[in-house]
Amino acid sequence: MKSLPFVPADTFPAVIVPLSAVDPEELGEQSARCAATEGVDVIEWRVDALAEFGAVDHVLEPHELEGIRDRVRAGWEALRANTAQPVLVTVRTRGEGGAAALTDEAYAGLVGTFIELGPEAVDIEFERTTAEALIARAHDAGVSALASFHDFERTPPAEHLLRLMSTMHRAGADVAKIAVMPEHRTDVLEVLSVGDRAQATLPIPVVAISMGELGKATRLVGSEFGSAATFAAVGRLSAPGQLTVPQVRAALDALGAD
Repeated sequence: MKSLPFVPADTFPAVIVPLSAVDPEELGEQSARCAATEGVDVIEWRVDALAEFGAVDHVLEPHELEGIRDRVRAGWEALRANTAQPVLVTVRTRGEGGAAALTDEAYAGLVGTFIELGPEAVDIEFERTTAEALIARAHDAGVSALASFHDFERTPPAEHLLRLMSTMHRAGADVAKIAVMPEHRTDVLEVLSVGDRAQATLPIPVVAISMGELGKATRLVGSEFGSAATFAAVGRLSAPGQLTVPQVRAALDALGAD
């Protein structure tokens, strides 16, 4: 099994906690709680939770980002003042279940700002036209690139997901992640199978999640099928079907995971 490149090699699976703060002050408070919570391996900062994104009703262009960039820099300072844990920085767009509405150029500019801050990793939505260039830019800065794909409507066919994760690898991604919504119990089994097959055939770590209530099992046993990480909450939940860190840790302990 392959660990995430931004955690110790023997940390498998990594428990990632998303933080969805509306401002830098709240981010500081949330990151302090994470630092005091046993069992958290990585913090994911969901930048799209900032109030500035919820205050606009149109798709943002690059020239509209300066105020948001200032808030991102302030948030980064607040985060780093409260924790030394590895940080994955993410701006999830509305097309993939988040709150940010950005053109491809604005998305690339904002992720570029994240990379300049020097986190351990950045999330890059792989369906964006700028994805491959952003992966290369992250590598140039010594930042790991997690390529992601989300479908909040359905579970695409397994072969499609496997090809997509393989394409992520060929594009230079350090981690390939898919998160999809099940319509039936068999979809959950399909996602576990995708994770198992991907980790056996790709040289990079993979994460395969089935979302929602129906997909909860993948957050608990996904590592048994190759997923290098699972996502859990400290406080506010950030995704359908998400569980708390104690719940996830109890399951991992029962399974004998590190």
